[in-house]
Amino acid sequence: MLQDKHFAVETEAHSLDDILSRARLKPEAGLSRVAVIGNFPPRQCGLATFTRDIFNCLHEALPSARFEVIAMDDHAGPYAYPPEVTRHLGQDDVAAYRQLAADLNAARMQVLFVQHEYGIFGGPSGAHLLECLERVDMPVITTLHTVLETPNADQRRVMEGLIRLSTTLITMAQKGEDILKRVYGVPASQILVVPHGAPARSLRPTAEFKARLDAEGRRVLSTFGLLSPNKGIETIIEALPAISEACPDVLYFVVGATHPNLILHEGEAYRERLMARAEALGVEDHIRFTNRFMSDDDLIDVLQATDVYVTPYLTETQITSGTLSYALAVGKPVVSAPYWHAVEALADGVGVICPFRDSPAFAEAIIDLLRDEVKREAMSERAYEAALPSRWSAVASAYTRRARADISAKGKAVSAVPSIGSAPAWRAILRLSDDCGMAQHSRYRLPDRAHGYCTDDNARALMLMARRARFERFDEQRIDLAYRYAGFVNHAWNPQTGRFRNFMSFARQWLDEGGSDDCCARAFEALIEVLRSPLPDDLRQWARELSQRVLPHVADWTSQRARAVSLRALDAAVDEVCEAAEVLRLMRVLAEPLHAGYCQNTPVNGWFEPALSYDNARLPEGLLLAGKRLGNARMVQNALSASVRIMALQTAEAGHFRPIPTRSFAAGQSHMGGHEALFDQQPLEAQASIEACLTAWRVTGEASWRAQALRVWQWFRGHNDHGLSLMSEDGGCCDGLTVNGVNENQGAESVLALHLSWCALKDSGL
Repeated sequence: MLQDKHFAVETEAHSLDDILSRARLKPEAGLSRVAVIGNFPPRQCGLATFTRDIFNCLHEALPSARFEVIAMDDHAGPYAYPPEVTRHLGQDDVAAYRQLAADLNAARMQVLFVQHEYGIFGGPSGAHLLECLERVDMPVITTLHTVLETPNADQRRVMEGLIRLSTTLITMAQKGEDILKRVYGVPASQILVVPHGAPARSLRPTAEFKARLDAEGRRVLSTFGLLSPNKGIETIIEALPAISEACPDVLYFVVGATHPNLILHEGEAYRERLMARAEALGVEDHIRFTNRFMSDDDLIDVLQATDVYVTPYLTETQITSGTLSYALAVGKPVVSAPYWHAVEALADGVGVICPFRDSPAFAEAIIDLLRDEVKREAMSERAYEAALPSRWSAVASAYTRRARADISAKGKAVSAVPSIGSAPAWRAILRLSDDCGMAQHSRYRLPDRAHGYCTDDNARALMLMARRARFERFDEQRIDLAYRYAGFVNHAWNPQTGRFRNFMSFARQWLDEGGSDDCCARAFEALIEVLRSPLPDDLRQWARELSQRVLPHVADWTSQRARAVSLRALDAAVDEVCEAAEVLRLMRVLAEPLHAGYCQNTPVNGWFEPALSYDNARLPEGLLLAGKRLGNARMVQNALSASVRIMALQTAEAGHFRPIPTRSFAAGQSHMGGHEALFDQQPLEAQASIEACLTAWRVTGEASWRAQALRVWQWFRGHNDHGLSLMSEDGGCCDGLTVNGVNENQGAESVLALHLSWCALKDSGL
């Protein structure tokens, strides 16, 4: 049985880092010692910037971890590195690579993240790096910034070494995965596709940024990055006469210092040739060169002043482009040459592809976008939506999830994780759904039409569609279901009351003008799930627009569960529906009374309310997310204490999960000293507990929370008081456990609890 003392959190911790550190049962089970190797600023190259950004996002995701950051020196080094760089290596010093491995082992580093590019490590094609990787005894996760389809002998030898010595190979494009499988024979299980990271900034008008750049009243094109011939700037310069004739106010920014390697061999000759060509074509007044290595903030200001971003690169074999990722992340319409990354990233109308070196085609596409504001704004929104998975926070989550899995697989600190099994079948979802939405209740497995529909369940069903779409390609039937549930939620919104109606009869008549606070919060969370999902563009746009209309009413839903569920939604909505500052303000408004309820009731029963009720684990989960997001150590501390409490209360003497039974809380019993009744046990409590435990795992890095989530999952499969499975082969789930066994009815809430629980576990990398 889970004992409170095992999870004890000190009451006088002084910082959020203190709380998260003390919340870990076994520090070695989480990610607490992390090493990163690559280039690092002030070295000027894209890989240095990427390594810095990866370190920053990992540090934010793992604030209590110890980091070793190893920077590679080239012949111009060493550089004046910032304090976060703990060590630097001369690229040609073979002994230093071997010593690095010994030191990382001695420091008991749990994972080594390698940023790999040909040319930054010493030896033939960077072979010296293998001297280190051969000797480390921790998982190695290698991000491949270049994946060559036709490598020479040395390049192939190094790549085969990386494949052999890395537990995971990360590539930033599906094309990279294809080459790894086809050319090098890498199994799919060893490959992880994670997009190039990008900052989170909201969509904003260009005017304010143009003013800062002395470009008021101009239509702005831009390209940024270290200047070199492969950037293809000539293609756009050759197109400028036609563009400027059609749009006389056009201004093309070429932003970035000349590549250091080019400076070394020819100085600024290439830039001077470009400027001379612009003058010869009479377009020198339409182009502005910025010859310096810009900070991220300055670069993003240029991007946000941009009307159309262009990447006219000259060769297809570029598997990733940080500049393209940044442009899409701030919602810029893009016109690009067909290099590999662009072909993938700009598909489905996200951007425009033109042939290599085809200046007339570039001119035509750019003119079309500059003249058509409606088309340009629509493409901007598509770009912004498509780039959501590239936010640095999402990248960090993917990296840390994989690191934990690799540590587990190598047996470093975490025991083997039981399988959650394949996804539940769809048939139960289909039989509960009709042309209106999902039926609320069932008699056995038959929809019980006498009870009609409710927004609660249709919001959960919509949430399921958004989550399942992350793991599988939807056919037309699944997409139709998503539209059906979205239509129900859309119809439920009542702008006159600022609430979602809840109950609808089978005759399609609303039975209320506004549902409970909890119903409204669940519908709001479903909208956030949709706008963050890979569902069709118009569904995501609908979810964004409706969530923005709902947002001003969220603080009016004052039940503690509504606050907690809304906090879950808002935590996922930062920079999605409004500025981050506004989301944080609203989270504070909701979290403070939730926290106050805990503080007021704790002397009596250690809980948020006088008695336990339903969906109990939602309360500490919401407070934990708010405390982490707001940097409030006391909220985090109390949320973890409450999470420990609720999981202890839901653990039977034999160790299996025993959810708080509805019969007890319906009678007003508190259970804080133990269960007064064993039944009825409902799937909703299992889902809430699974998701709360996974949140605690994500926040603290403590693997015992993952084990708790998996223990609860087994309740569905028969590890419960009756030893009976609640699951059916068609993806159904019984309505719970009664004193006589399972409740054979399979209503929407129960079926969806099963499916959403599986999705939560799957989304956490289990």
